[in-house]
Amino acid sequence: MDARDVRGLLRQLEDQFPKVYQEICDETGAVLRHVNLFINEDNMRDRDGQDTPLASGDTVTILPAVSGG
Repeated sequence: MDARDVRGLLRQLEDQFPKVYQEICDETGAVLRHVNLFINEDNMRDRDGQDTPLASGDTVTILPAVSGG
């Protein structure tokens, strides 16, 4: 995908894969609390959130939290 920032990436994801998007973001567009998005090795929440810029060659990993006992 070609996006300038995480927000743009999520918009593209919503357009192309709406069911996947619904598992990542709520109805306001916020990333769900139990979902982590990493840009390369950095959690987007530790950077600029959805305004975190993306560069060519960046790897974005979508990682839902797993819990249980």
